[in-house]
Amino acid sequence: MSPFENSSRYSQNSYVIDLKKVKTVSLSQVMGLLSFMFLAMAAGAFLVPPQYFMPAVILEFALLLIIPIINRQAVVRGNDPAAGLTAGLSLLFAACAGVVLGPIVQSLAATTDGLAVLGEAALVTFIVFAAFGAYGVMTKRNLNIMAKALFVGLLILLGITILSMFFSTFFSPFGLLIGIGGAILFSLMTALDFQRAKYSSADNAVLVTLSIFLDFVNLFTFILNIFLIFGGGGGMRKR
Repeated sequence: MSPFENSSRYSQNSYVIDLKKVKTVSLSQVMGLLSFMFLAMAAGAFLVPPQYFMPAVILEFALLLIIPIINRQAVVRGNDPAAGLTAGLSLLFAACAGVVLGPIVQSLAATTDGLAVLGEAALVTFIVFAAFGAYGVMTKRNLNIMAKALFVGLLILLGITILSMFFSTFFSPFGLLIGIGGAILFSLMTALDFQRAKYSSADNAVLVTLSIFLDFVNLFTFILNIFLIFGGGGGMRKR
């Protein structure tokens, strides 16, 4: 669901060709920025009142357009995007993502049972995210061959999600299948993005990290929805 895919995702072959010409991304740099983004997201989810949900949604979409532009300007000037405004805006974006999740997170955290569900969903998400991320980094297979199929799956999932907002009665019986499908889709996208990060240029470090962060956020959202369905909550759409 990331618009950075068009600007930061190239074919595996082009990465390999450019390795000798362009400084590649350090995975430690990606994980470092990703860690700070997780902290910003947690702060937004737990500390910001729910009434800021809509302003956060608007700012989040605005940042999706602004960050690539700022990143491109930094590269043209010869600056390191990861050490400047681009990185700062990515942290703001992560905080907004947390605020968007805030209403459901704060609602669950208000009760013992809800907090347990939230913790279990977060733990499972981190395990799946770490496993597929490690696979993406270590595998010698070219995962880019599944990019088109994942993109089609992403469009289908987005379409179903939008339709479910208007026809919730029809789609509610399929909530579990949608949750499982979304979790599988973003698990595979996590592996793909981590492999792409391995071959990306340092100029795209922030954009690559943002793509990986969005994989995590979406993965967490679908896994949490699965836990809520099994727990009798009916999923996030009913809250």
